[in-house]
Amino acid sequence: MAITIVYCQKCDIFALILCYMVTTNDILNFAFTHKVFTRKELIANLKSEDQISSPGTFSEQLNRLLKSGQLLRIERGVYKLPDDARKDFSVVCSEGIKQINQQIKTQFPFVDYCLWSASTLMPYMHHIPNLKFIYVDVEREVAESVFNLLNTDSTLRVFLMPDQTDFDRYISGSDAIIIRPLISESPLQLVEGINTPAIEKVLVDIVGDVEFSFLQGSEINYVYTTIFEKHNVNKNKLLRYATRRGRKEEVEQLINANKL
Repeated sequence: MAITIVYCQKCDIFALILCYMVTTNDILNFAFTHKVFTRKELIANLKSEDQISSPGTFSEQLNRLLKSGQLLRIERGVYKLPDDARKDFSVVCSEGIKQINQQIKTQFPFVDYCLWSASTLMPYMHHIPNLKFIYVDVEREVAESVFNLLNTDSTLRVFLMPDQTDFDRYISGSDAIIIRPLISESPLQLVEGINTPAIEKVLVDIVGDVEFSFLQGSEINYVYTTIFEKHNVNKNKLLRYATRRGRKEEVEQLINANKL
């Protein structure tokens, strides 16, 4: 977004105009939903999203992607992604996640935490269960305080660091908020101003955490394979976090078994 200052002689005032400029991410997001697309289709989409303010800026960003090899021109005005292109991973922040984020941010402004949901995994699963869990990973020292806050205000049932028995008896198949301990130096990323897990944290957490017991046998192999096919995964970061969680061997076995 750019800010332009305009002077109106008639009113003798200066005005600020917000101009939304297209970015390379805007173009790539469109490209990932279209196997092959034309320049006209791309421009029409970006205009409908109010993302084009300057044709010159648009052309500059498009040329940058072409020069870097992130986009390919297959004929005049027609483009596609490279066959091995991978999209950056990010969690979709639902209204429920945004509401919880605001509650925690207001009451515990200096606490480290991240938010995500079981639905994050659905695009990568072969058998898709009806999962409606929201995970609140927060510093262990304040986990109970966060539990009390959310348990008072939420319409969903809230569980504090459940074990396997708790999960099997009270949570499995239900809508729930699950408070979990946040491991120090967890790989995180900001999405819409909300701390969410990076893909490396997701890949390690699903190996052994009771909340992901629905990922068993061939299903977790399918999830690993699909994620590695669709996204860029930093293996060094992945194995560092796996080591912190005592799961390096299990993660390496999944990587090697699936030739990732």
